[in-house]
Amino acid sequence: MLKRIVAPIVAGIFFLATPNFATAQENFLSSTPPEGVPWSITDGERRPTNSPPQSEPPEGVPRSIDPNEPPRIYEPSETPPQPVEPLEPSKPVTSPQPFEPPQDEVEGLEFLMYNQNGVMAFAVIADHEKYQLRPVLAHGKVPGRATVLQMNSPDAIATINASYFGKSGVLYGNTKIDGVTAGTTYYIRSAMGIFADGSTIFARQIYRGSLIFNGNEVVVNGVNCERETDSVVVYNGWYGASTGTNKFGVELVVRDGHVENISRDEGNSFIPPDGFVVSANGAAAKNFDAVQVGDRFKFEEDYINVEYTGDFNEAIHIVGAGPTLVKGGKIYVTADAEQFPPDIRVGRAPRSAVGITQYGDYILAVVDGRQSHSKGCTLTEWARILRDSFGAVEAINLDGGGSTELVFKGSLVNSPSDGHERPVGDALTIVRR
Repeated sequence: MLKRIVAPIVAGIFFLATPNFATAQENFLSSTPPEGVPWSITDGERRPTNSPPQSEPPEGVPRSIDPNEPPRIYEPSETPPQPVEPLEPSKPVTSPQPFEPPQDEVEGLEFLMYNQNGVMAFAVIADHEKYQLRPVLAHGKVPGRATVLQMNSPDAIATINASYFGKSGVLYGNTKIDGVTAGTTYYIRSAMGIFADGSTIFARQIYRGSLIFNGNEVVVNGVNCERETDSVVVYNGWYGASTGTNKFGVELVVRDGHVENISRDEGNSFIPPDGFVVSANGAAAKNFDAVQVGDRFKFEEDYINVEYTGDFNEAIHIVGAGPTLVKGGKIYVTADAEQFPPDIRVGRAPRSAVGITQYGDYILAVVDGRQSHSKGCTLTEWARILRDSFGAVEAINLDGGGSTELVFKGSLVNSPSDGHERPVGDALTIVRR
């Protein structure tokens, strides 16, 4: 497939002839592409995006960021937009992280850069029939933290930070890897599910797990999270070798559908790789007073799609974060509905996202922020770039701020706002099928 540059030819020539990424950016700025069209290095013809043609878009749906007009926020309840300062004109960029994108890509892979109105963003698009997308955990378990570069395996094409997380690395999002739950949240939050054939589902969901034993049903408070007072938590192989709990409570080791061991007021039980541990504290521990070794025990899980658009339970991988940014090719930001705090919901910031094109191909994208070369985006501005410039028809927001990081072909593409890489709890990575 013939390679071409999707942008003014002059900008592409400057880029390919310049060994330093920062210098290439300065040259590129002198030949800005048409509004809403990103500069692209691709192995073949640019895939069409879901943005409208040259005619005016529907009323209230701008095709690109208008520096003179506050962006409209599209919420399910159609709440009024939040005022933000107007975007300033682009300025010459000196990136603290030089990066030289590859010039000869294999079929089915694109690298895109957006640089307009003081905002710099990057995206990698991979053909879902030639590549697979999967979550990875820091150090292969929860809890734990590592940088995106550390989680970028030698065979990875691209890797991006994923879920929200706690200080220890416990995940704050519904997460499933290879069919096994790695983390949960009690909020209704946006998630992406990945099926065995590479197809995906994007929707808001809530997790429900229940233990069935001796005619009883007990709903769990979470999976692979810190056990709080009067709570029931299930720990499986993604959590590591043991539960790390204190001695107050009861723990049941379950393997092959039967209780194998019961420890009371001991804690820190061994987690069998092919089983799980039920850990209960305080009043919740009384639910298991009559349980004996050998009793049958069943753990049922349900990833409930509150939008009724498909079944998450058949997905082999799930990554939960949020809010939704693009839905069915339309800007659809659900930050209020998902009860996100102001530090995520309000203002401009570095942000990360995962999405798909109209062909089902994977999009990993980041926007730099809080720096001289890029001020970042509001959620709605970010949704607009993803849809109009990177071709997203479905997209959800990932953890952002200092966590925002994208690695492509072993190189860090963007400039983390902390000035260095932040260790995170998990990531999404693209590898060849």
